[in-house]
Amino acid sequence: MGINGPEICGITPSTALEYRFRISSNPSSGPSKDCQSSTTSFLGPSDALNKLHSRGCSLATEQWVENHWSLILWKLAGMVALDPYQEFDPNKQRWCWRELCRQLLYRYERELNNASLPALRLITTGDAPASSPMVLCVSGITWSEADVDEGGAPVLSHPQLEVTDGWYRLRARVDQALARAVRKGTIRVGRKIAVTGARLSSERKEPVEVLEAYNSTSLVITGNSSHLASWHAKLGFQRSPWISTLNSLTADGGNVAVMAFVVIKVHPVAFVEFIDEDDGSRTREGPRTAKDEAAVDARWKARRENQMSKLWSIFQKRMDTMDSYARKLEQRAGPSFRPKDDDSPPSHIDNLYDDLEDGTQAKRVFATLGAHDAGWLAQHIRERCTQERLKAADDIEQELQAIHNFRVILVKDEYFKKHPPNRKAQLTVWDVLNLTFTEGFESGSFQEGQKFLVNDLSQFGPRNDDYNFAFAGNQFAANAATCLDE
Repeated sequence: MGINGPEICGITPSTALEYRFRISSNPSSGPSKDCQSSTTSFLGPSDALNKLHSRGCSLATEQWVENHWSLILWKLAGMVALDPYQEFDPNKQRWCWRELCRQLLYRYERELNNASLPALRLITTGDAPASSPMVLCVSGITWSEADVDEGGAPVLSHPQLEVTDGWYRLRARVDQALARAVRKGTIRVGRKIAVTGARLSSERKEPVEVLEAYNSTSLVITGNSSHLASWHAKLGFQRSPWISTLNSLTADGGNVAVMAFVVIKVHPVAFVEFIDEDDGSRTREGPRTAKDEAAVDARWKARRENQMSKLWSIFQKRMDTMDSYARKLEQRAGPSFRPKDDDSPPSHIDNLYDDLEDGTQAKRVFATLGAHDAGWLAQHIRERCTQERLKAADDIEQELQAIHNFRVILVKDEYFKKHPPNRKAQLTVWDVLNLTFTEGFESGSFQEGQKFLVNDLSQFGPRNDDYNFAFAGNQFAANAATCLDE
């Protein structure tokens, strides 16, 4: 047989739909005897759909067949380009109508009959998290239009990837770190990338089937949580995540999904206070050492007690006034006011309550109020007073939470391939006094040499000359950090 090399190499998921298999009665023009016909014909996706239906595959649709036709042909084209000599063996050739139909039947049986769903379909339907570790293949790259910024300087076009799990395709948004890899050619069509901690971005509120999700849904992939996979890596979900190392991280590469490290130095616990200003902004005081915090805390508690005593006095006076209003209204309503559980108050009760809060309107309200409205207004006052008492307690609790403790630890990679790690990172652990990893040790304590497996680290500092990184470990908790020493 003859293989058209340029035609095979030109097959992509986008162009595969235009390809047709030529079936002829002449053995020299057909891939094999199984692919021959008494007359010359060209078979495409519609013929594949008819063949599936003739085999009883009633669940197959035109959209489903066209999707798998494109991806199967792209895969077969790669296999033929890798080993073209195998196509001369009639029993092993892959670029033929027979092999395409066989793979379509296999996919139908596995996915539609046995409900063994691939990764991207599970993600778009909400049956699996997009953050799961998986290997995807780049099936397409598109570029945004060139633009200029406000100063008139040119802005580089940004790439958008199309990725596949071998069964379906989705668009993928990438950050600047991955965009640089695309511009350099490191990431290109056909390359496989290992991804952990991806996020699904959708214009729809509800989950959607993957064949309907292409134009409205995309994966968001970050550089610090992905890396190149080997050419023979199996596509789809993986059993365990990939662990990022410090030498693979970049300042604009986003969050780090998983990292394993060894503690090499522990700094003392420090404290920082976040203060909400009247204009809505937030300022920070600190950091302070434990000794300084103790002195500040004593002064703050004394000041708070004095201020809170005044606030509670004003609040309680207001509550007493509203309580006296409620008692007078209940007396006016009398014992005959007994609303049922499904009864609702009149719509104007809220307005009457607002008038009562204005001291100048209280006499007018009492002068014009009937017994029925008096009963509903008394009930409304009781409910509002209960809510405000609860809210006052919440406000105090929120003020107490304005001070956060943290600890900075110096770490290095636990795992490495060839050479021992020489890069270090600063890890900031917030609210560290709430953490206990080892029985018998104080809360928030770390020891040099301890090993941890941590997920979802947020980078907030750029790389410096000492190859240090800074992270905010906001999710550093029992469900996000595992002590590998235990």
